[in-house]
Amino acid sequence: MVSGGVALTILVFSIVTAVAALLAGLAAHATLLDRTEEIIGVANAGDDELTAELLRTKHDLQTALGQEVSEEEIEKIDQIETQAAQATTAAETEAASAVSSVADHLLFSIAATIAAIAIAVTGLAPIVHQRWLWSVGIAIGVVAIGFLTIGVIGIAA
Repeated sequence: MVSGGVALTILVFSIVTAVAALLAGLAAHATLLDRTEEIIGVANAGDDELTAELLRTKHDLQTALGQEVSEEEIEKIDQIETQAAQATTAAETEAASAVSSVADHLLFSIAATIAAIAIAVTGLAPIVHQRWLWSVGIAIGVVAIGFLTIGVIGIAA
């Protein structure tokens, strides 16, 4: 009966490992996407800020030379500066999301690692004929399930 119970325990912890590894991969993918969006947002904000600065410099030169500056151009500068501020805000949001994704990835990776350790300890029990190792393996597996649950709750929230 111990062998059957051990096999079932290993099966359950194998599923926990697979699910945790899958979710860790998804969290890593989300982190990559968030960081990419952040980088694009920072680049867009920098581009918009540079464009606005060049137009302001042109405006200043025209004013210094006594030339008239169109109101449309001044409105365009304000619009570009607003876009730059929005891009910066969006980049900050993506950065915060990336940090959250990294935390999720860490939880799922820890869960997968602990579940793998639980499989090894549980599998050792019938080999060395020590029933207490099965109990230790189950306890370790419960910790893995705890980390997996915390990660899933974090994603759901």
